[in-house]
Amino acid sequence: MSWTHAPVQAEDHMNKKTLVQKLVEVDSPSGKETEVAQLLTQEMNERGFETHMDEVGNAIGVIGQGDQYIFLVGHMDTVSGKIPVRVEDNTLYGRGSVDAKGCLATFIEAAAAFKDSTKLKLTVIGCIDEEDDSQGAKHLLKTHDGANVKAVIIGEPSGWSAVTLGYKGSFSVLFELVKPRTHRGADQTTPTEDAVSFYNQLCAAYPDHGAGFDQVGINLIAINSEFQNNHEAVDLHLNIRTPLDFDLDQFLEKAHSFAGPAGVQRTFFVPAVLGDKRNKLVRSFLSAIRAEDVRPVFKRKTGTSDMNLLNAWECPILAYGPGDSSLDHTPNEHLNLDDYERAIRVLTHALKQMEMNL
Repeated sequence: MSWTHAPVQAEDHMNKKTLVQKLVEVDSPSGKETEVAQLLTQEMNERGFETHMDEVGNAIGVIGQGDQYIFLVGHMDTVSGKIPVRVEDNTLYGRGSVDAKGCLATFIEAAAAFKDSTKLKLTVIGCIDEEDDSQGAKHLLKTHDGANVKAVIIGEPSGWSAVTLGYKGSFSVLFELVKPRTHRGADQTTPTEDAVSFYNQLCAAYPDHGAGFDQVGINLIAINSEFQNNHEAVDLHLNIRTPLDFDLDQFLEKAHSFAGPAGVQRTFFVPAVLGDKRNKLVRSFLSAIRAEDVRPVFKRKTGTSDMNLLNAWECPILAYGPGDSSLDHTPNEHLNLDDYERAIRVLTHALKQMEMNL
């Protein structure tokens, strides 16, 4: 592992915008993060961070001289689908502007102010693969036990005047069935009909399913059928979003009973998370947001993030970052640059509060 270090360079208001613009201009869908990781380490290096890329490609920068460790963990990857990058009416348009390069840029700009801190040591991490299987965060869990980490801030859009305390859990289900071909006049169901029946029975077993934080979400992602010589085949892909009290074993028992002879597989289960409101980290953010003359807001999200995994470190944790999360993954993704600047001020203030109170 090699570390590099370069002197801090003065940054003005325009350069802060340039950082997020630079990041958004680099196309980095999951699995193709190398170029943006190199840019991140370069930009952090220029601001006084000690930087490196770990074994899986996470971009890591450390700054501050103290022994109180705070991790600021964002992600470099985006969903696929390019959006022409432009700035119009002080708004940055482009894939990743909200989810979540604006958050990473906010982390870097705020953390740079703590180069000479004798109390804090801030670690900013741009993870790979958050939009797919979170291999970057999983690697952090393997390489860091979290014992010395005092707090974790996850880089996800909460809006500059809010913090996110909760995310639903998630896993995927694949239903697969192959049956001999039959005449369409025969009194037998087709594999596709069996797949639809499986989906309908599963939904009926959770009559209150929906998108709410306390509901089981059952989302039909894809259904594909084909002829295979003398057989018919179907596969059905579901994404399941889970509340805090979700019983995985019970769900799987129901799924297998509804599937009959079909195969049912599931992916890695990420449980839901809900952080505590009553700790120094949350209080620091509330104070920082109030300093901007607005009332702070708590959010619980129906998506899933790396916060679900890094909660295993059992320290105060929340998600914060500029941007409207309803724009995540959409073709109209954009970030208001005034809100970006406000988020930098809020995060800097919150970290100063942590510095005083840890």
